Amino acid sequence: MSLREFFVLLLICTTWGLHFIVLKVTVDITAKPIFYAACRMSVVAVLLIPFLKWHKGVMKPVLAAGLCYGALNYGLLFPALGMTSASAAALTIELYVPFSIILSVIFLGERIGIYRIMGICCAFIGVAIIALSKPDEAAGPLFLLGIFLIMGAAMADAIGAVLVKSIQNVKPLELLAWFAVVGTCVLWPISWMIEDEQLSAFDSQNLWPFLAALTYSIFAVSIISHASYYWLLQRLPIYIVSSSGLLTTLIAVCASILILGEPLTPPLIFGGLMTLSGVAMILWRNSHHPKQVKPAQKT
Repeated sequence: MSLREFFVLLLICTTWGLHFIVLKVTVDITAKPIFYAACRMSVVAVLLIPFLKWHKGVMKPVLAAGLCYGALNYGLLFPALGMTSASAAALTIELYVPFSIILSVIFLGERIGIYRIMGICCAFIGVAIIALSKPDEAAGPLFLLGIFLIMGAAMADAIGAVLVKSIQNVKPLELLAWFAVVGTCVLWPISWMIEDEQLSAFDSQNLWPFLAALTYSIFAVSIISHASYYWLLQRLPIYIVSSSGLLTTLIAVCASILILGEPLTPPLIFGGLMTLSGVAMILWRNSHHPKQVKPAQKT
């Protein structure tokens, strides 16, 4: 890895890690979570219209992946952030790695050894410790429900990764364009059905924080970071790039403590270390098996 590639990877991880802070503040104070997700997907869809191309024969998995990446992921994760702490959310979403391995065994016929099985178990036990811990003031009374919703978002990411693995001859930005279109079509009706007072995001006290958060989510996270991520995937072995997930989570947890003032409780420390150790074990073993499902992108 060259120095330039290292700094690009560090920038991606920092951008994705800080995004948990942006999302937590936004859904707690500024905007309704699904409404915010729908706005994000809509703007991305408009920006990527030039890349929206119909690919005959592969649109079913493309649209199904869009349902996972563009709708279910955000539709579950964003509301959950209002119920949990940002640090707990960042750690729990790492379950997309063991979920991806489990799905690759079921649907792709891959075989896994004892080390990856141990890693999967370790990751789930770590999240269970976090989920069963007593919520602090940074989390809401529905903390456990929030953890389950984030696990659902991680599963959606993993299913999307398996679907993307089956898609051939579709460029990354073309995929992102379709994901944004599907997300737009799904998230808006859900927002109008289950949320109210969505337009409060445009009140004078919320407008500029809302626009700032939306700009960060769209340009820094959805477009620049994802494009840089794909650039690294073309230049480096996938097991090196996939390590970005661990660094992203560490940055998110540190930022949650330093910026949001979330407490570093013993269950969070122990459960977090178990989760990250399990994911690290899986990624380490994946480095010896190059034909792996690509890791899902961060929020």
